[in-house]
Amino acid sequence: MKTNFILNAALLAASLSAAGTAVAGDWKYSLGTDVSSGDYGDVADTDITSMPFTASFSPDNRWTFKASLPWTQVEGPGGVIPGGDGGIVLGNGNGRGNGGNQNDDEIVMIEESGLGDLWLTGSYSLDPLGGQYFMDLSAKYKVPLADEDKGLGTGQADYTLQAELFTSIGPYTPFMTLARKFKGDLSEVELRNVWYTSVGSGYRLSDTSSIGASLDYQQAATDSADAQTEIFGYFSHRLDNQWSGMLYAYLGLSDGSPDQGFGVQISYRPEN
Repeated sequence: MKTNFILNAALLAASLSAAGTAVAGDWKYSLGTDVSSGDYGDVADTDITSMPFTASFSPDNRWTFKASLPWTQVEGPGGVIPGGDGGIVLGNGNGRGNGGNQNDDEIVMIEESGLGDLWLTGSYSLDPLGGQYFMDLSAKYKVPLADEDKGLGTGQADYTLQAELFTSIGPYTPFMTLARKFKGDLSEVELRNVWYTSVGSGYRLSDTSSIGASLDYQQAATDSADAQTEIFGYFSHRLDNQWSGMLYAYLGLSDGSPDQGFGVQISYRPEN
C-alpha cells in the first residue's frame, strides 16, 4: 500500500540522477506492481496487491499532468481500505470482516479485487531558488471509482495539495515533500484531514543508475488508528532513452503502516 507521494519523490530523484528531466511535449507511460502485508494493529494480516497504470504528459518544462488507475486486490479482516494515497487504516474493530472480535478462532476474512480509484494530478515547477533549489507544486484529485461495498475505496472524492523541494549536491539529490490531504468522510467513520511528509536523498551511481532512501510519515485518518511511519529504499535504472525501471522496498515502523512491502515499476517514454 505504498503511497504515490513517496514514489513520486523517489522517481523525481531517480530521474534527475539517471534519466534527466522531461522536455516539452513529453509523454510517459508506467506500469507497476506493489505488494504489502501487515496487521496494522488488527487481529490478522492484511495483504494488498496493487497494479497501477499511469500516463503523464508535459506540454512544456513547467507543467506535468498525470492520471493513474490501479487494479487492486485486498485480503484481510477488513480494517484497511487500500488507495493510491497510502490508503485508510480504520483501526481495530472497524473492519468489514472480523468486526472487532478478538477471538482468533472466529476471525472473518474478506478477499476482494477490482479497479481502484482514479487519481488526477497537475504539477508546476517553479523557477530555481538561488539557482540550485527546485520546487514543484502539485494538486491531486481522487475520482472515487473503486467499489465501496467491496472495501476497495471510500466512495468519496479526496484531494491533496503538495510541495516538493529538492536540490543536487554532486551525486546526491536530497528531497523533501510536504502534503495536506483532504478526506471525504465514510458513512460510519469520520475521517480527518492529514499531513504527510517525507525526507530523503537519491544517489547517482552512474549516468543510468541511482539508489535512494527516505523516511516517511503520515498522520492517522481516524481516532482509532496509528500514524503511518515507514523507511523506503529504491534502485532505478535507465535502459535507454525510452525505457526505465525501478525496484523498491519499504518497512513499516508503526501499526499504521504495513510490516513490509516491495514493488517494481517499468516506464516507457515514446520518442518525440
